Amino acid sequence: MESSSDSTRPQRVLDNLRRIVQAVRLSSAQIGGPDGVTSAQFLILKQIEAHPGISVGDLAALTLTHQSSVSEVIGRLEARGMIVRARAAEDGRRREIHLAPAGQKVLARPVETIQERLIAAMAALPPETLAALDGGLEALIREAGIAIDPAPMFLEDGITP
Repeated sequence: MESSSDSTRPQRVLDNLRRIVQAVRLSSAQIGGPDGVTSAQFLILKQIEAHPGISVGDLAALTLTHQSSVSEVIGRLEARGMIVRARAAEDGRRREIHLAPAGQKVLARPVETIQERLIAAMAALPPETLAALDGGLEALIREAGIAIDPAPMFLEDGITP
C-alpha cells in the first residue's frame, strides 16, 4: 500500500522544480537591466572579472556548463563589446578572455546570480545526496523526453542543442 508520503512525492518533486524555475526567473529579472545582459552572460562576466585571461574551457569548468554553451555566450558578449579575446603571449594557440570597459560597467551592479547560488549549494551537499539528485533528475528528464545535449545555460536564448 502506498503511504501518504509516497502519494505526495510527485507533487513535492514538481513543487521543488517549480521553486528552482521561479528562482531562475527572479534572478534573471533582477539582473536584466538597461544593458540587456542575461543571467548567464552576467555569470560569465563575473567569472572573467575574477579570472582575467581565462579560457573558454576553464569558464565552462567554473560554471559547470558545457564548453559549447559557454562559447555561444562568449560570442554574444564579444559581439556586444563587453569582452575581448586575444592570443596568449606564452601559447599562441590559447585564447584568453578579458573584460572590456562595457563589461566592467555591467558588473558595477553587485548581484549574485542563481547559478552561483546553485553551484555553491551543490558543492555543500554530501556526495551521496548529489549522486541521488543526479540520478533522479537524469531519470526524470529521460522519462519526460526532454533531454537536450549539451544543456544550455539558464534562460540564454538562441542556444540550440
